[in-house]
Amino acid sequence: MLLYNTLTRTREELVPHENGKIKMYTCGPTVYHFAHIGNLRTYMMEDVLEKALRYLGYDVTRAMNITDVGHLTSDADEGEDKMVKGAKREHKTVLEIAKQYTDAFFADCKKLNVKKPDVVVPATSEVGEFIRVIERLLETGYAYEAGGNIYFDTSKPKQYNVFHDFGEEDLEEGVREGVGVDGNKKNKTDFVLWFTKSKFED
Repeated sequence: MLLYNTLTRTREELVPHENGKIKMYTCGPTVYHFAHIGNLRTYMMEDVLEKALRYLGYDVTRAMNITDVGHLTSDADEGEDKMVKGAKREHKTVLEIAKQYTDAFFADCKKLNVKKPDVVVPATSEVGEFIRVIERLLETGYAYEAGGNIYFDTSKPKQYNVFHDFGEEDLEEGVREGVGVDGNKKNKTDFVLWFTKSKFED
């Protein structure tokens, strides 16, 4: 099977790390509202790839996360948490919103004949692991604390931008919607790994 390699920007023959086995990770939904057709298109494409790999004889294990906390309404580290916003909108708890829209998401997938992944992991079940990874990034200098928040330092990896073509100029204030100035950042491309009470009361 030929697949497009984002790193080399060429089509290449698929070579599994382990002969005959494929481990797939696919990003899952943020479960604060119903999925729309654009969202579902992504999951249909992932499903087609998984089924094609199985058809070719691979032993496939696909994992998907469920973002049930920690996704802000803006990609510029601004706004409020989407889950909190959904809970306020419907006068429910965040966990009630997460369950309601996780169930709705998989019901929609079933109607579209999209197979449920073998492993489904809500973000809230992995908070301890997030903390462990962030602590390690701090220890190794790939992250830093500023203004009460923890940021990933994009100047540390040798080739941070290898998978995309934008640079710091694309993150200038006003260049695209949602990009604002964050005086805590060492570099404009740095991003928040962990917000503290400097950002949110709860």
